[in-house]
Amino acid sequence: MTAQFITQLGPYSEARSPVGRTLNMWRYDAGFQKPPAPHRVLPESRLSLVTESLYAPSGEVLSQAHWVFGPIRTPRLYAPPPGSVLEGAFILPEHALCQLGVRPDELTDAILPQSDFPRLERLPVHPPRQQDRLAIWAARLVRATKGRVRANVLAARAGVSERHLHRCMSGRLGVGPKALSAQIRALAAIERADRSDHPDWADIAIASGYSDQAHLSRSLKSLTGLTPTALHAERSVESEIFKTEPAL
Repeated sequence: MTAQFITQLGPYSEARSPVGRTLNMWRYDAGFQKPPAPHRVLPESRLSLVTESLYAPSGEVLSQAHWVFGPIRTPRLYAPPPGSVLEGAFILPEHALCQLGVRPDELTDAILPQSDFPRLERLPVHPPRQQDRLAIWAARLVRATKGRVRANVLAARAGVSERHLHRCMSGRLGVGPKALSAQIRALAAIERADRSDHPDWADIAIASGYSDQAHLSRSLKSLTGLTPTALHAERSVESEIFKTEPAL
């Protein structure tokens, strides 16, 4: 199985596996710049199965470990040692129960060895409970619309109350529809801004489903701890440092 990794931000890239519904993969290659550029890890509702390797400049593998990364609620800076390579496969939060045997919110901001999860399954199974199927359907629709579908619209389409929808999604995903939509919408706006040296924040706000630029600014500040301008500047510097890494 092969996959093409597309650079998203400096040392960070993502790819979609040619097989499997949920095997979206990511890679972080710190390279050998000194010191490594710090990377701000943003909040993320998905979990990851991760292989962490440390390489010598010669290409020799010095060490390797296998982890489960839980959902991220608190943004933080990550500064790996030179030669670090992390390769991960995302697990959607609605599949955490059947793949890991735990609810995703039980692993919030946690990094645990894969050996802690004896029930680990690489592919999800179809859940038998109607409430779980509703939660999975709603989460997929939230992602498909990049967080732009409202909770009341989701509930109406499903023929249930907003309260029931929130209870089903919280029980399966550990997060309700409004919180999931807000996170996905904000991350989509950040990715739009990454494509430009001088983002037009008003246009990005409208294109990402915000009422105006001020609404976008409040959302990104709440999610990342930085204003949109400061976050974009930090991410731009990280990419430029990586691009100008001296050849070995």
